[in-house]
Amino acid sequence: MKLFNLLAPLGFAAAAAAAQAEAVTLHSCDASFEFEKAPTRAITLNQQATEVMLALGLEGAMVGTAYLDDAIPAQWQDAFNSVPVLAEKYPAAEVVLAQEPDFLFAGFGSAFSEDNLGAAQKWHDLGIGTYLVDASCKSAHPKNVPLTVQPILDDIAAIGAVFGVSEKADALIAETSARIEAVRANPAGAGQTAFIYDSGTDTPYSIGCCGGPALVAKTAGLQSISADVEGTWVDLAWERVVEADPDVILLIEAGWSTAADKRAYMEADPVLSQLTAVQKGRFVTVPFSETLLGMRFADGIERVNAQLSALN
Repeated sequence: MKLFNLLAPLGFAAAAAAAQAEAVTLHSCDASFEFEKAPTRAITLNQQATEVMLALGLEGAMVGTAYLDDAIPAQWQDAFNSVPVLAEKYPAAEVVLAQEPDFLFAGFGSAFSEDNLGAAQKWHDLGIGTYLVDASCKSAHPKNVPLTVQPILDDIAAIGAVFGVSEKADALIAETSARIEAVRANPAGAGQTAFIYDSGTDTPYSIGCCGGPALVAKTAGLQSISADVEGTWVDLAWERVVEADPDVILLIEAGWSTAADKRAYMEADPVLSQLTAVQKGRFVTVPFSETLLGMRFADGIERVNAQLSALN
């Protein structure tokens, strides 16, 4: 999916430089919008969108943010504190309109559902641009096709071009790519199987073949026991986990289901406690926000790889 619609095919750096002097058209999922100038009243919806803006130093162009999954990292906390929080989850459309925004940046497609803010085109008709992070665009990324790291790199480039900060975006792309490639070149989980555990007790909620969490595990060298299941997040049966007897258990740290609670549940269960990984204490943990293709994705990969190295 091309993010820029310019007069000639250009590389990211050249495209961004040109975009600072002329209009930029963003093609986001199944919608597009032409920005005549850089937005100055942006609102972010979902944490990964917020953190892209903060990483690019664009908090001054934000008039609101919403929907955090967990804490903002320390390096962006002061910048985040300067931006009004409009709602704990998605704000009502009336609340958004009251801020007179010129750009809405969302992390999940649910932001632009009819139950929340409504379709992107509705906002375009009002002269308000929108952007949905590329990894969340279902038409661009079918549930049976594994994600790569390219979507977050494209997001950084797109936002950098629209806001006229492409040099900073290029540097951030280079840094993010280098960190991920460093882990890929030396994966501590190579040759090991893993059960990725998000939540649930009666039925474990785990990962499928093709989302961000699967890419975290794969980049660190792990072979997920549910890599053959279509989708990003899926329900598994405990019988499948027991039969696979994975080498490692990767716990997703989330406010709705902590890693400590999940580990305690497995250690107390008469059957699950007999798994090799449980018996040997071979658990690793990653925060939910670090499994999304956002600015903390490289953190998640590095975190998992370091813990696997320590186990080894």
